[in-house]
Amino acid sequence: MLEKILELRAQSKSIAEIAKECGLTIGQVKYRLQKDRAKAERVSQENRQTTSQSSRQDGGWRLPDFYGRDVVKVMVQGPTVLFVYWEITWPRMRMVASYLRADFHHIQKGLRLYDVTERLFDGTNAHSTRDILVNEDAHHWYVYDVLPGRTYIVDFGLFEHGRFCPILRSDVVVTPRNTKAAWGEPLVEPALDPSTPAWFENFSSYSLYSKTSK
Repeated sequence: MLEKILELRAQSKSIAEIAKECGLTIGQVKYRLQKDRAKAERVSQENRQTTSQSSRQDGGWRLPDFYGRDVVKVMVQGPTVLFVYWEITWPRMRMVASYLRADFHHIQKGLRLYDVTERLFDGTNAHSTRDILVNEDAHHWYVYDVLPGRTYIVDFGLFEHGRFCPILRSDVVVTPRNTKAAWGEPLVEPALDPSTPAWFENFSSYSLYSKTSK
């Protein structure tokens, strides 16, 4: 029954439609979906523990490849280079694929770089944006040729049907200057906090609601 529910969910059918087709109540469908999500998270945790144990048995300690969290981070490597790494859990991947009605593994993944220097960023008022396509199996990427002394935010998302769908947003980072600072000037300007991507703001396990302004 769970396989049929997941198959119908992948077809972007509503909970009510799935319940009617499977002969279940809406509560029963939600319960099975929640149980499946909990199972996926438990398996992910067990895999991390297995990796940790195998690392110790090999006679040395190494960091795990994944931590079971949805996150994108940016690190400044120099005045003109950023290092971006990300992780997306399986429940989040399946949720996004269901919304886009596509196989997550076959969707082009990428980064969108925003220059938000001295801006209270609202998702639309960046000085400039830059799209970077990444490989299917990549979990980190170097971004070259950024400008010194600028403030940046990075979104990780999917390029599908001619549009960019952001999934995760990083914290702000500031690249250092590549010139001498005047007396009393800070080497790095303070950065403002980013906002959550509007596209993903109300994206739940069951539905996607458009944000409306009053």
